[in-house]
Amino acid sequence: MKFYIATKLENHLEHNRIRDWLVARGHSVTYDWTPHGPVFRSGLDRISEIACLETNGVREADAVIVLWPGGRGTHVELGIAIGTGIPVVFWSSVEEHHEATQETCAFYHHPLVRRVKDFNGFVVEIERLDQAAVLIPTQDTREAI
Repeated sequence: MKFYIATKLENHLEHNRIRDWLVARGHSVTYDWTPHGPVFRSGLDRISEIACLETNGVREADAVIVLWPGGRGTHVELGIAIGTGIPVVFWSSVEEHHEATQETCAFYHHPLVRRVKDFNGFVVEIERLDQAAVLIPTQDTREAI
């Protein structure tokens, strides 16, 4: 399966740990933003380029992983995924994100979003998505039909 991992820049080590775990199991990441890091000092053209690369990374994914805490772009990436019908695994250890509190966001509870609190829950959801991918055609196979 192809994944996009959304989180804030400061969470890049956790991003890389999850990326490496997925790749070791035969999956791929559609776009890895960690090598370039923050681009706000690179000018508006570079910022625009990165915005397009990250948008395409989300759109090309079979599933999006949201690692909390996230940054400003994380919610945008979550919205792109939901808006294009891509399943999301939302990983947060913050209990209030999993309940109806002021700390949650309505989109964390969208039907396409599966919430997990720890690595074990994450593994269960990845395995569930992997099984579903066998049964449900991917974008590539839909286009070929």
